[in-house]
Amino acid sequence: MNVQRNVKPRDLGDRPACLPLAVLFWSGAALIAFGPVLVLTLFAAAWAQPMTAQVAGARLAMFQVGSIAVLLTPVYFAPGVRRLARAARFALLGPMAAAIALTVLACLYRTLP
Repeated sequence: MNVQRNVKPRDLGDRPACLPLAVLFWSGAALIAFGPVLVLTLFAAAWAQPMTAQVAGARLAMFQVGSIAVLLTPVYFAPGVRRLARAARFALLGPMAAAIALTVLACLYRTLP
C-alpha cells in the first residue's frame, strides 16, 4: 500500500506580495461589480429621487457576482491551483474576477433602463 497517495499535497509557501495583490485585485472586481449601483444610489439620495433605476443595476451586480462564482469555482478547485497558498490563489484569481466583472458589465450595460 502506497501511503503517499493518501497524503494531501503540501501548501506552497506564500510570498509577501501575494496578500496586497489579492486585496487590490478583488477590491477592483468589487468596485466594478458594485460601483455603478453605489454611485446611482448616492445620486438618487442626494437629489431625493426615487430609486427605481437601482433595481436593474442591482440585478446586473448580482449577475456579475454569480458569473464570477460559476466561472472561478472550477479554477479554484483545480489541482494545480489548489496546491498554491491561499493568498497566492486569491492573487491569481483576482484579475480573472475583475475581467469577468468588466466583461459582463460591458456586455449587459445596454440592457439597463
